[in-house]
Amino acid sequence: MEEFIKMLSNYGVTVVIVGLFLWDWFSNKKDMKDTLSVIKDTSINISKSLDLLQKSTDRQEEKLNKILEKR
Repeated sequence: MEEFIKMLSNYGVTVVIVGLFLWDWFSNKKDMKDTLSVIKDTSINISKSLDLLQKSTDRQEEKLNKILEKR
């Protein structure tokens, strides 16, 4: 029992710090996965928006070319 108390007094703070570090690492790991998932979805939406904008620009350019050809 006395040896256990000595070990606890010598390594108790270290064990607590390591435990807190591991808990923080695991909780942040989950949050990072969630954040990366949201960023991925946002990137996909931005990509779709840019594709639609490019199509719209192409259509406008075609319309302008037709109008200019008629003149």
